[in-house]
Amino acid sequence: MLAIYFISGFLLAGLVFVFPRKKSVHVITLIAILLQASFTAYAFFHRGETELTYFTFDPLALLFQGILVIISSATFYHTINYTKTIDHLNRSFFYASFIVLNLALTGVYASNNLVITWIFIEITTLSVAYLINFHRSKTSLEATWKYIFVCSVGIALAYIGILFAGAASGIASSGNMSFAGLKSAFLDINPIYLKIAFILILAGYSSKLEVFPLYTIGIDANYVSPAPVSAFLSTALVNGGFVAFFRIFEAMSGTIIGIWINHVLMITGVLSLLVAAIYVQKATNLKRVFAYSTVEHMGLVLIALSLGKAGIYIALLQITFHSLIKSGLFYQTGILHRVLRSYKLVKSGGYLRMNAIGAVILFTGVVLICAVPPSALFRSEFLLLRELGLNNVLLFIIVALLLTFIFYGVFQKNMKVIAGEQAHAGEPGDKPAWSEYITQVILFSAAMVLCFYIPSFLDDLFRSVSGIPDGSFNSIFNTLA
Repeated sequence: MLAIYFISGFLLAGLVFVFPRKKSVHVITLIAILLQASFTAYAFFHRGETELTYFTFDPLALLFQGILVIISSATFYHTINYTKTIDHLNRSFFYASFIVLNLALTGVYASNNLVITWIFIEITTLSVAYLINFHRSKTSLEATWKYIFVCSVGIALAYIGILFAGAASGIASSGNMSFAGLKSAFLDINPIYLKIAFILILAGYSSKLEVFPLYTIGIDANYVSPAPVSAFLSTALVNGGFVAFFRIFEAMSGTIIGIWINHVLMITGVLSLLVAAIYVQKATNLKRVFAYSTVEHMGLVLIALSLGKAGIYIALLQITFHSLIKSGLFYQTGILHRVLRSYKLVKSGGYLRMNAIGAVILFTGVVLICAVPPSALFRSEFLLLRELGLNNVLLFIIVALLLTFIFYGVFQKNMKVIAGEQAHAGEPGDKPAWSEYITQVILFSAAMVLCFYIPSFLDDLFRSVSGIPDGSFNSIFNTLA
């Protein structure tokens, strides 16, 4: 089935050039989305199976493949409006890139081999470039080249780390670069070599994770991209970086440097929070505000990973809930731009008076992304802070303070847009159709339901990846709720 999925997907990406008319391209892309959904259903029913040697439908792959179907479907729905006025060739390139990006992310999620994962990560860099440069402006072209260059350098660093780890462990000579093989080989490696490899891999993949130190290219890419593309970059693509890194982390965490790795992740996570706390205050563009919010949440994910099995469970909660809420926020931001005609905070304001429904939805999204109840992020961040309070009081205080600053920055800037002075009197913007709010309502509603109830099949995926027993956290949270 996986071979059929890849071959069919690439054929569909080519067909958008053969049939370049708007309706034909949209139908072909819709078929690609349905193919992706069908493959995901097949993978769920064949959980644990391996296909084409290098791809396994394990719980981690299933979780993020499911999220990918949701995000790609919603993104396609919103890009239809963005691409309706562009010429046939650019439309074909846009949707071909989008289809290939989805195929590449599927490869990242399901790959059980270090080198294969790296190859698909590189494909995501190349395929997303056209989506970033959609507007063909000087700013978008600059951001695209920066993204390609910095990501390529980052991925090269990660590859050097991979080669270093492989050579030091002796596994490279056997040609077996599977994560299972690496996990065994890393037990007998010199810890100095393993530490160097981990630092290189973390630094390299930080460009995809959108955490310190290579987070800046993600910020610029989100800033210049169309809002639906920004939604995809901040969720599905970031999730791909997480999966690629997590599989390495999982292979190394059980070695002699496991405690050292946890310290590195704590430091990197706190630095990411610090960056977000500083630059959210300085941001003058609404999309940059939400982009720095992604840096914040991925920093929390790294901190959670440093806390053992319980932390892995929390990290999976955090990244799942973030995907639902952040994508909805970016979709709403695209609608806001058409009404207010700007993302710049000094040129925005009065959104509540100009588009009351959109303003209510935006306010709801801001409440949810700031982890205010009934946000599902309240559940994950409460559990994270609880674990920090039990294990490291100083870190608990630092994280709580930084989250407070970020909350203030995000909330204050969005309230200026929603209820501030109207900056566009005499410049009426587009009136959005009711149907454009459907995705945000669905995503935000799901995020609120998940605050109180996690379906058993989803909780089973979280627990299978993290290895914690049933009821470890739910009883604590439900008692509080």
